[in-house]
Amino acid sequence: MRYGYFDDARKEYVIERPDTPKSWSNYLGDTRYGAIITNNAGGYSFFRSSVQGCFMRIKFNNVPLDQPGRYIYLHDCDSKDFWSVSWQPVGKPLDKYKSTCRHGSAYTVITSEYTDIQTETLYFVPKGKEFEVWNVKIKNTGKTARRLRAFTYVEFASNWNMLDDSNNLQYTQYIIKTSYADGFIDHGSNVYMPEEPENFTNKDQARHSFIGIVGQPVTGFDSDRDRFIGNYHTYANPISVVNGECQNTVTEGDNGCGTLQVDIDLQPDEEKEFTVVLGIGKAQIEGRRAAELVSTPEKVQSEYQQVVDYWHGRIQGLSAQTPDAAFNSMINMWNPFNNLITYAWSRAASLIYRGERDGMGYRDTIQDMLGIIHNIPDEVVERLEDRKSTRLNSSH
Repeated sequence: MRYGYFDDARKEYVIERPDTPKSWSNYLGDTRYGAIITNNAGGYSFFRSSVQGCFMRIKFNNVPLDQPGRYIYLHDCDSKDFWSVSWQPVGKPLDKYKSTCRHGSAYTVITSEYTDIQTETLYFVPKGKEFEVWNVKIKNTGKTARRLRAFTYVEFASNWNMLDDSNNLQYTQYIIKTSYADGFIDHGSNVYMPEEPENFTNKDQARHSFIGIVGQPVTGFDSDRDRFIGNYHTYANPISVVNGECQNTVTEGDNGCGTLQVDIDLQPDEEKEFTVVLGIGKAQIEGRRAAELVSTPEKVQSEYQQVVDYWHGRIQGLSAQTPDAAFNSMINMWNPFNNLITYAWSRAASLIYRGERDGMGYRDTIQDMLGIIHNIPDEVVERLEDRKSTRLNSSH
């Protein structure tokens, strides 16, 4: 069964049908802010460490593997129909819903077509920044006007520490506090405790993450996960999306989410655009700064192009042209890109592993260098010196 193909000219893998046997992942970001995104917009994001800095929740060993994720739902205010701009989580019938995913070098583009509505969503992390961007374009290709509502969804972890968020519910269900103001949701944990940014491994400190929208006015919000989804509902049919209206909820305790509502009225052949920013820090400080960086479509494209140029530059170093097209695709793009990601995160982040082991071990790090020494030799030398000094210090 064919699900996609390598687009060597664009250095992308194109997934033409979304019902892949497994969730097919890509990586966004760098060694400060990392994210895993799948062909159906699933996955999670983390800051500095996938074990101790995971501010988005993921449920491991789940079916499917990648839920929850970073979702945009659409609701038709006239027909009351609803769907998502990625095939999942709503999962409309594939004879009526079309989706294509393009996984590139630290960016992903997902397009969809359903009931004469086309969408294109670009996901990436601006170079060196501590937030991610979802740039959403929605176009009416039909002959009648459409009244739509868009809803973002991200499920925040109550504690950035993986084990506490998964297991210590008698603690983590009582430490969050959400708030909303002027198009931004602030999600805080342990907000009445001091912040200790210099002591990252201390899980018991005040921390904040945010989600906001620029480009279109926000007309509603939900930051209480259980109220947004509703009793006996799922990610496939959240009650706020079914009803077509957020409930303007905040929460202190339980579970938080990031849902912002945007009204999209489209004439035939009209397109509208908005940008979601999701990241680390307080909504009205770091969130506002993030929004300003991508406040126009031109700024979004500029930041995106910097990401593409950076990663394409790092991938250079070894190229091949052989009679085997699949071999060429791997050696010229995907093998170096995957090795660079492995080198960056020391194997510690995926949909099947986010274990207790955190940090760079000596043996594994040395092995990881072998795959990218021809791509970034100066950085490899620097890390080798670091690992040697760590090894020597630990032996005394």
